[in-house]
Amino acid sequence: MKVIPAIDLWDGKVVRLLKGNPDLSTIYSDDPIEVANKWKDQGADLLHLVDLSAALGQKDNVGVIEKILKEVDIKVEIGGGIRDIEKVEKLISLGAERVIIGTKGMDENFLKKVIKSVSSSKLAVSVDVVDSYLAVKGWKEKTTFKTFDFIEFLRNNGVKWIIYTDISRDGTLDGIDFTKINELSVYNDLNIIVSGGVSSIDDIKEIKEKTPFVWGVITGKAIYEDKLSLLEAFKI
Repeated sequence: MKVIPAIDLWDGKVVRLLKGNPDLSTIYSDDPIEVANKWKDQGADLLHLVDLSAALGQKDNVGVIEKILKEVDIKVEIGGGIRDIEKVEKLISLGAERVIIGTKGMDENFLKKVIKSVSSSKLAVSVDVVDSYLAVKGWKEKTTFKTFDFIEFLRNNGVKWIIYTDISRDGTLDGIDFTKINELSVYNDLNIIVSGGVSSIDDIKEIKEKTPFVWGVITGKAIYEDKLSLLEAFKI
């Protein structure tokens, strides 16, 4: 299981949101390159990078993202506001390990185009969940699309990477909801990365022990507020 530090970008700064709400944001740094190097130096070999500005329909952070890809020797998966094939191809050409799409994951034709263009190994779909239902449009709208119906749809359309985020716990430090995550065990043919609520080293231990089917776990606020040591997490 991989432990993956998150870098959320908003207006060129590293921030964290509470439960996906941009009105409840905390700025942690105005130097994303420095932050990326910090996590790399602590042993990370993959970053989870989200362009919140683009996700929320504002000016994107592509310039910052390009600098991270060029200047930091680490693999990076990138999401946030990726809604056309041109942006997918650009990010992959710049060196992204994977692109992450959200709302567009509901578009069957778009999924097929992306997989044909960059392959299924370079595509992940973000499954953002509120009360067992899919949330879209920058986490602002809860749909009537049930989580597991959506994952089944993605699997049937060739998607191999899923990033499952419990929005109700994201940024709360409330711990992982293992009841929900255990339900994902039926998708053991998919690479599942989970996010939302990681609060301490105990969460990392429990994820490894209780959910061996999970490929990776994303941590954000816990490492920014020194609730979790990446060095200790990587030892586990």
